[in-house]
Amino acid sequence: MSSLKGKIQTVLGLIDPSQLGYTMTHEHLTMGFSCCYYPPPPGQEALSEKPIEMKHLFWLKQNPYSHKENLLLYEETDAVREELLHYKAAGGGSIVENTTTGIMRDVKILKQLSEETGVHVIAGAGFYVDATHSSETKAMSVEQVGIKMV
Repeated sequence: MSSLKGKIQTVLGLIDPSQLGYTMTHEHLTMGFSCCYYPPPPGQEALSEKPIEMKHLFWLKQNPYSHKENLLLYEETDAVREELLHYKAAGGGSIVENTTTGIMRDVKILKQLSEETGVHVIAGAGFYVDATHSSETKAMSVEQVGIKMV
């Protein structure tokens, strides 16, 4: 454990704190948030199926959890990569990615994004709210939960 002292674990390995640069501390680069879907207001059901376009932006901002596609960030890797490149160009150095088990955490994609953009990604660990826990997760022992998180 002494080799970890004073280091930061990123998805690509250990770095020194001096390598962090400007850091965003609570981001989601890839996730599925369908667990939080909320039915749209009566008479607006069709809008929850429309493509995400500027002409629907007002409705989407008012009903972010009622639009199914809006809850599927894991399908937007190209857009996320582009945003990370903008962040890096503006002086950003690191991101703490807080997507956890239960909302489609994908460490392989996080590694790929970090490699392709040069942004350090620090992956959070844990489990999201009870409604997202599978029966397998609920049956885990404390030791098994610890192993899964590490």
